[in-house]
Amino acid sequence: MEKPVVLLADDNEATCTLVTALLRSDFTVEVAFDGAHAIEKLKSRTYAAVLLDLRMPVTDGYGVLDYLQEERPEILSRVLIVTASLSAGEMERVRQYPVCGVVAKPFEVDALFGAVRQCVGDEGPQFIRGPLLASGVILFLAEMLRRV
Repeated sequence: MEKPVVLLADDNEATCTLVTALLRSDFTVEVAFDGAHAIEKLKSRTYAAVLLDLRMPVTDGYGVLDYLQEERPEILSRVLIVTASLSAGEMERVRQYPVCGVVAKPFEVDALFGAVRQCVGDEGPQFIRGPLLASGVILFLAEMLRRV
């Protein structure tokens, strides 16, 4: 059985390493390091879910959301915003789009995994993936592994 494909759009390489490692047992993860690259990928493929950081170079996450709203509105319900800073004004702006949800960085591993499964529409049994670690610790480990 083929794994669902998830697009991760985030400019932080350590975050991409971490999220890819967390999801790869159940999903195939494609990465875009900026919003413009994410839009190019979205033009050629439909993803089971899109994990989207709001603050990225070239085109930010709002640019990706605007593109989806205009060109691929059916995908918006499978977008999970995963971002570090979300002010009240930014949260209000995000609410203008019918996205699946918002996960704040740093995130709990099982919370992120559960949110992705919800966006994909896979509400099957939830499995504990080992002891919970704060994402700050995991990001540190991912950065260290990336440097090796």
